[in-house]
Amino acid sequence: MFVTKKLTVIGISVFLLGACGGHKEAETGEEGAVVEGSKDSAAVAVADTTAFKFDFAIANVPSPANTIQNYVKWGVSYDNSILNSPKKADSYNTEYLKSINLGVYNIDMAYAMASNSGADVLQYMKSILMISDGLGLKGAVDKMVGKRAESNMNNQDSLFAILDEIMVRSDFYLRSNERLYTAANILAGCWVESLYLNCKIGDRISDSGNKDLAKKRLWDQRFHLGNLLNLLGDYKDKKDCAELIAKLKPIHEEITAVKQPTDLTEEKFKSISSKIYALRENYTK
Repeated sequence: MFVTKKLTVIGISVFLLGACGGHKEAETGEEGAVVEGSKDSAAVAVADTTAFKFDFAIANVPSPANTIQNYVKWGVSYDNSILNSPKKADSYNTEYLKSINLGVYNIDMAYAMASNSGADVLQYMKSILMISDGLGLKGAVDKMVGKRAESNMNNQDSLFAILDEIMVRSDFYLRSNERLYTAANILAGCWVESLYLNCKIGDRISDSGNKDLAKKRLWDQRFHLGNLLNLLGDYKDKKDCAELIAKLKPIHEEITAVKQPTDLTEEKFKSISSKIYALRENYTK
């Protein structure tokens, strides 16, 4: 079975093919070498503040590994038709869409892994590698990882070691090349897909106790979505990001308007879910 204590690795890598917080400003020289550059002090301060917001958002978000394992425990059978098809990976033709969907595919892969669906794990890993390559991570992720995963699909330790390697190489690349905006979009994609699954699976729950857990988790997102919006606000001058912020704010406002998780009625749950579904569809179509 794929679910082991090492699923924590997924919880880390899911949110960070780019955890880029707390880094000094640097420029890349020839062949990707990092060299110190002279930066305007105001620009450095802004970059450092954004990096702090990124770190804060990640540090305070619940463990994706634990969250995904909870989905599996809610008594709803695994259904890959609700996930973003790996076949779409080569259709995302902008850096923005690639970043968002890299986050989406990480969550879907983790859900497939928690559900012990080895075939889907392999397909999502291939999609993640394809998009990573498209984002310029070719030198960060070993091109043979996919084949290694295929040949080690029944070896849990080897599979997680490969995921560790993806995380480390991607993280290093994004840190040294000042790709915090890319990392922020990956984080946004992770958040959107995680909440999409929360609502999609929540819609199918028959047990009232588990249904309450799904509602409680949705209600808890008022804090984490607030942190994400705070981070994305630093990029509001970018058209794509401004549009995402405009779609996330109504969701945040509707969740925040619910004062207690017990006040999140079925009607309100469906109303918020419909907004999340529409948002997710907009970026994964």
